[in-house]
Amino acid sequence: DLIARYNIGYCDEGLFRNRIIVPSYDEFGSLNFYCGRDYYDSKMKYRLCDFTKNIIGFELFVNFNEPITLVEGPFDAFAVKYNVVPLFGKILSEKLKLKILETKPPRINVLLDNDAMKDSLKICEFLVKNNINTYLVNLDGKDPNELGHEKTWQSIVKSVKMDELTLFRLKLNNKL
Repeated sequence: DLIARYNIGYCDEGLFRNRIIVPSYDEFGSLNFYCGRDYYDSKMKYRLCDFTKNIIGFELFVNFNEPITLVEGPFDAFAVKYNVVPLFGKILSEKLKLKILETKPPRINVLLDNDAMKDSLKICEFLVKNNINTYLVNLDGKDPNELGHEKTWQSIVKSVKMDELTLFRLKLNNKL
């Protein structure tokens, strides 16, 4: 289902050799980004295209009138499945920030890998300052693609609603 829905491919030669290719499309169905993830274990897990990262990942499949979940990469997005935006990194693009401010989704789940707590808190801070219902998801040291769909959603349901005081406490605890 994922292969057909997201138009996933595979490259067996060239710069993206031995990589699963995951494209992203804008709201009109035009290619806006793609990445390749190594199928084997190499030194470089992901290879990104040379396009700008000022995009909204998987925008074609996102309804901003419903709760959305922000994740780092496409394989994390596959674990979440529903209304998810891969950042193709750890920061919000300017285009995504504008879309969020324009549409004001009812809830945003911030679900970056645990090694990205500083980046997660920056995203939460931006969202909270702009009066977006924001929830920080903790996966206890795992990535969504390791946990799978069910356990990832169990963590989303248990996530912590962020406000300025909670943000401040988390920054202190993480010495940020």
